[in-house]
Amino acid sequence: MTGIGEPLLRGAAGVSASAHAHLVALGRGIERADATARILEAHLLLAQEHPLPDMADAGVVLRACGVDRAADDGLSRRAAIDLLTADRAHPASIPHALVEARDAARLARDALPAELYDMLVATRARLPRKVVEPRVGDFLAWVRERSALAVGLVESAVARDGAFELIALGRRLERAAATARLLTAHADDAEAGPGWMFVLRSAGAHEAHVRAHRGAPTASAAIELLALDERFPRSVAHGLVHAEQSLRALGVEGGATGLAESRRAAATLSRLVEAAAAADADRVLPRRASALRSLHGAVEQATREILLVLD
Repeated sequence: MTGIGEPLLRGAAGVSASAHAHLVALGRGIERADATARILEAHLLLAQEHPLPDMADAGVVLRACGVDRAADDGLSRRAAIDLLTADRAHPASIPHALVEARDAARLARDALPAELYDMLVATRARLPRKVVEPRVGDFLAWVRERSALAVGLVESAVARDGAFELIALGRRLERAAATARLLTAHADDAEAGPGWMFVLRSAGAHEAHVRAHRGAPTASAAIELLALDERFPRSVAHGLVHAEQSLRALGVEGGATGLAESRRAAATLSRLVEAAAAADADRVLPRRASALRSLHGAVEQATREILLVLD
């Protein structure tokens, strides 16, 4: 039994080594489904306020969910929603994330409580083959409820040992990656562009922004909150700091290069946010966009490095 204040190394040793990567994948899948549902909910809400041509509309959402520009070429808004809500083969879709979580739970079943495993199996079984237009909002709300239920079961039913910390590590890495990806999708937006409202709502940060700032969202305010503020639970900084805590608790050495690169990119972004406040903000846009892309790349690199060690 791991004592109070002791590292979780002995607890992690109690989890089969072959299950380590699967438990991280479980956490990532739960978080990915929730993040994509949030992005689509924000899109449906704000599309009415800032309508775009259909192709541009689809591209904004797909890039925020991690679909590259070449792959989204020519997709309509309806096709984009179908891809993200029903295409089980596409790695950016909600069904793919939930199926991945269920499959990971099956492969690490001995380390999980039956209640959590059964819930993930039931969620997988209830995934629709197609989500019709009037029911998209209901489907997204259901996905967020199931993701929240999964997190609640992890928090309440998984012992605070290696299994818990590995799932938490996956969630933290995916949350940091999702927010970095969202910011990168809008890296070229103007300082006061309407896209920053979409970014804040997609990350569940609109109310936090309103409490801290008055007026319309700006790039500087959104980046400061979502990339740099360690206190905000969906920020890149918060996810990476807590991922490092998980790695230390587990006694796992990995991700050093990517984590160091992410700190450098964050430091650059911090300087650019300060520069934007002192001068014409759009003058720093190219450097800000480059720093956001560097941050996203560093988070992805850190994730790959950590998964390689655990696999």
